[in-house]
Amino acid sequence: MSNFERVILIVNPVSGQARGLRLGKQLRQSLEKVEIVCSVRVTNGPGDAERWSLTAAESGFDAIIIIGGDGTVGEVVAGQARSINKVPLAIVPVGTANVVALALALPLFPAMIKSNILDSRVLAFDVGFAPASNHHFLLMAAIGYPAKIIKDSPRKLKNLFGFFTYFWAGFRNALNLDEVDIFIEEQDGTVHQFSGNTILLANIGKIGEINLKVNPQTSAHDGMFDVTVISSRSLWGLIKVIFRMLTWRSRGTSCLQNFQSSHVTVRTAPPVDVQIDGDNIGVTPLEAKIIPEGVLMFVGARYKVDS
Repeated sequence: MSNFERVILIVNPVSGQARGLRLGKQLRQSLEKVEIVCSVRVTNGPGDAERWSLTAAESGFDAIIIIGGDGTVGEVVAGQARSINKVPLAIVPVGTANVVALALALPLFPAMIKSNILDSRVLAFDVGFAPASNHHFLLMAAIGYPAKIIKDSPRKLKNLFGFFTYFWAGFRNALNLDEVDIFIEEQDGTVHQFSGNTILLANIGKIGEINLKVNPQTSAHDGMFDVTVISSRSLWGLIKVIFRMLTWRSRGTSCLQNFQSSHVTVRTAPPVDVQIDGDNIGVTPLEAKIIPEGVLMFVGARYKVDS
């Protein structure tokens, strides 16, 4: 027997090359067989998913199922982060990268989603918030090189080449890594100064399925960002940094610096691009803070709170 009686399915019809509508119909039929009442809402534009998420509990729903990519997930997370009455979020990943689903160790095959929802393993997650742009984020804010990759990966190319679009944009930008002066100010006035090409404010810093973790101490349950600054002017240097991440050897090197903070303002000279959970939001400066336990999420069986 499920712990949920009424769920809302928020479907992005263009995600996954328009597979969202078909998967939404299939999942609705499957859940209704176990007496879960489902209401399907199809997004027509930006803001729809966030609005429905914000009012989900007041509308009588006790869970939200997201059928879409990381952008749709971000909108739903933003709605729940603003909501006083929380309901858990489940993800049916049909986007290009599906990084959030990977980070939560969720099944990527639609046939396994129903079992994951019925298992009802739900955890509270911190949420990042950028006040100036009014953006919430679950994974991280990435400044500099990663933001350039997103900027150079438009939807038209992603629809044609899928995840390969990111690899090509990453390789092309890695051939021209420009370091900038970086100033990171904490809420108490402490200022950290670096030179580098990448700044990461990680909330969820681990993608367990590919064993990638920016910082071995990163946790979405500790009320802190893990702030990472990467300095490397060459493609080979960048490869070495990524290797250190893959082997979880992130400390003890001059090209990879880490510290923790719950509220920071990042400035660079000159300004560089900023992206939040895959969406470009402009250029530095960026102020960001943690909202502790801002959202409830279904997680997969292999997800570990502190790993």
